[in-house]
Amino acid sequence: MSPLDLIYRWVCKFMSLRRLTHNAGFALEMILLAACKKDENTLELIRQVKKESDLFLTATEAFLIHSLVQAQRRIAGDMAEVGVYKGGSSKLICDVKGSVPLHLFDTFDGLPEPHEKDQTFFERGMVASSLSVVQKYLQSYENVLFYPGLFPETSTPVKDKLFSFVHLDVDLYQSMLSSLEFFYPRLSLGGIIIAHDYQYPGVRQAFAEFFGDQSDRVIELSNNQCMVIRL
Repeated sequence: MSPLDLIYRWVCKFMSLRRLTHNAGFALEMILLAACKKDENTLELIRQVKKESDLFLTATEAFLIHSLVQAQRRIAGDMAEVGVYKGGSSKLICDVKGSVPLHLFDTFDGLPEPHEKDQTFFERGMVASSLSVVQKYLQSYENVLFYPGLFPETSTPVKDKLFSFVHLDVDLYQSMLSSLEFFYPRLSLGGIIIAHDYQYPGVRQAFAEFFGDQSDRVIELSNNQCMVIRL
């Protein structure tokens, strides 16, 4: 493990320090986005969501999700998110999804037990959130459905649906692998899966195992995200 990896893990282990460094980076990114993006309404929404929901996405990641949903709502299929936390990214999706159903999956009890392939600072129960709080936060949006519990055990109600957009923010190897196994075969033609935490070894391993010889279909983005398009 490199010295930079050690520093990164040390920073992440202490949540208060992680938030401090994340908030500083977020503020800088917002300045850069404001300099090159003209849609002030979107930027203001991202600022608002950051304040309201303890958003762990960077400003650029938040902007990309919002932009992708705006495009994908024209493709047949529902939308989904696995890993809701306090609903910040869900609100970004809701802002532009229109009447398209959005299916939200989360334990609402924190992370499950990490797998040995994760090799990170994650622990069971981290980043827990409240179902009732998130439901209240998103109550003004239509067609938002909640599935509390461990995914994919909660997936039965949507097993026969197709999806145009799926956001995976699950942190861990097994959760990511299970999500890919469920959603990728159910993507519409032109559908997109975008995943967070691709910098973590467990998440990378999940993508590598699922796509195998077709791993070149995974588009690594310049931040902590990666993306797959169903062609």
